[in-house]
Amino acid sequence: MANFPLIAWEVILPPFTVSVAGGAPADVTPDPGYGFGLFDKDGDIASDDSIPGRLCLALQATLGGVLPQATYQFTANTIPSTTPLLWTLYTAYGSPMVLDFGTDANAAIYGFSQYLISIGGGVQETQVTYNPDGVWVPCGVAGDVRRSTMQRAAASSSEMSGLSTDVVNWGQVANLEFLSSIFPAANLTRWYASIDPFYTAAQRNKFDPNNTLEGLLEAAATGVTFRLYRQAADAAGTTPYTYNEARMPMIAEKSSAADYAQADDEPRLWSTTGMFFRGNT
Repeated sequence: MANFPLIAWEVILPPFTVSVAGGAPADVTPDPGYGFGLFDKDGDIASDDSIPGRLCLALQATLGGVLPQATYQFTANTIPSTTPLLWTLYTAYGSPMVLDFGTDANAAIYGFSQYLISIGGGVQETQVTYNPDGVWVPCGVAGDVRRSTMQRAAASSSEMSGLSTDVVNWGQVANLEFLSSIFPAANLTRWYASIDPFYTAAQRNKFDPNNTLEGLLEAAATGVTFRLYRQAADAAGTTPYTYNEARMPMIAEKSSAADYAQADDEPRLWSTTGMFFRGNT
């Protein structure tokens, strides 16, 4: 499945209802969640503040019983992968249930392809069809997040009067440059993601509205804080779950996702040309 590096951001999750056989429907409103986050890096278990994690917590708070669990599917090694970032919901309720997201668009935010999801009783595995919202995975394996710190500004009052030497120091910021290897065109824009042979090359569902650079830039325009996860790097091959927090400044300077990428093998493969984020870490 999808490789590192990846970028995640927080999404407001729409409410849904859950119905258990023989009971009345219950309304559920999860807290906002990130498109990616790990609780257990070795077990690939989704963190509580991720979209899958928020769904699990909301179900447990509503239905009680055994806490559902969600796991991501991705590749934590250097073997190239073009497939998207999916997740699986594990439940262990005694009775069947139905999740009703109201609309297909609401369901797609969580990664489901339809608004009604039926889950059988007992131990069940339910895999999403789409990527969760709030994440962009180029699907490269040679990428990293590189950090450089620079002095923004310093001004001295002595420049005018010559009577004082006090200095106003505006501090430091970190410019984070997101670098990645080649990625399929279907992860660039929604148009590429819906047209064959691009979605076939990326091994993604053509109706999946998520996991595009275009979607990331739309989120950046709202001022969200991103989490930039690095490429797997340790000897055991386990995936890191640390990240840098940053925002993308001056998003209006570029008009489209293509402005942040360049065709490497047009029109099938693209690569980032230097995506800069600004953070304080």
